[in-house]
Amino acid sequence: MGWIIGGGVLPACVLATWLIFHRPLRLFLEELNANGARDLFRIRREWLEARFLSELAKKEPLLALLWEDGHWQDEVHWARDRRSRCLLALVAITFESGEPYLDPPRYSTAIFEFRKGRWQAEGKRIDETRPADALMRHQRFEPVLPPRGRA
Repeated sequence: MGWIIGGGVLPACVLATWLIFHRPLRLFLEELNANGARDLFRIRREWLEARFLSELAKKEPLLALLWEDGHWQDEVHWARDRRSRCLLALVAITFESGEPYLDPPRYSTAIFEFRKGRWQAEGKRIDETRPADALMRHQRFEPVLPPRGRA
C-alpha cells in the first residue's frame, strides 16, 4: 500500500500542485522583475536611444539619418513578448514633415527589449505605428500595466 502512495499518488499531487501554482508564480516573478527593469530603463533611456540609433545606422544608414532628426516622445508603453516573455518598452518617435500645416507628423515605434537583466537596443521598430496601436494590432505583444502610482 505504501508503494502505491509513494509511486502514484504523491507524484500526481506534486504535478497537480505545479499545474495550479505555475502560472501565478510566473506572473508574480515577472512583475517583480518588471519593476526593476522599468527603473533601469528610466535611468538608461538616453543611452538606449543613442544605442538604438547606432544599431539602426548599421542596418539601414539612410533610415538612420531620418531617425536622428526625429523627436522621441516621453511616454513609454510597456508590453511583454508572448513568445519570449521578455519585457518590452515601446517608445514613439515623431517625424515632422517639411510643411507642418500640410502634412501631419509621421510616427514610428522604437522597441527596446529587457533580456537577461539588461536592456537591449537593436534598432527594432514598427514603422508608421504609434505604440498604443502596436499593442492593439500585434498579437505578439501583451500589454503590461505599470503599478499604481507609477507611469
